[in-house]
Amino acid sequence: MMRLFLAIIPIFLVASPCTKCNLNKDQMKCEYYVAKMGDTSRQDSCKRYAEYLDETKVYGRASWYYLLGGEPKKAIEAGKKALAMGERYAGAYVAEGLIILGKRSEAKKYRQKSINMQKDIEILKRLYKDVKW
Repeated sequence: MMRLFLAIIPIFLVASPCTKCNLNKDQMKCEYYVAKMGDTSRQDSCKRYAEYLDETKVYGRASWYYLLGGEPKKAIEAGKKALAMGERYAGAYVAEGLIILGKRSEAKKYRQKSINMQKDIEILKRLYKDVKW
């Protein structure tokens, strides 16, 4: 009986999907192809990773990955939740989402609550070419 049990365990390990592995792949694809290379055709990996972060209440990072994923409204929602939890840096993501949506005057108050993140803005300029930054 013990041998049968030991023989079956590897089958379950190989056959079971690796959710964390897929999330790590999504994060790496997002950071390389979308953030670094500006390839918007791969934004789905950013969205999937952002959704995972949002579900696990890592709102500040979720906000950033929603921006990379082309979801500024969701980025704003997640960013506001992060601000409520004391994550001041998320104010920049809320502001950037508002700028993308054309709400510059509302973005100013969030920009003042945040830390300057010029590197992030440069990445977003490549992805949102039609937005006047």
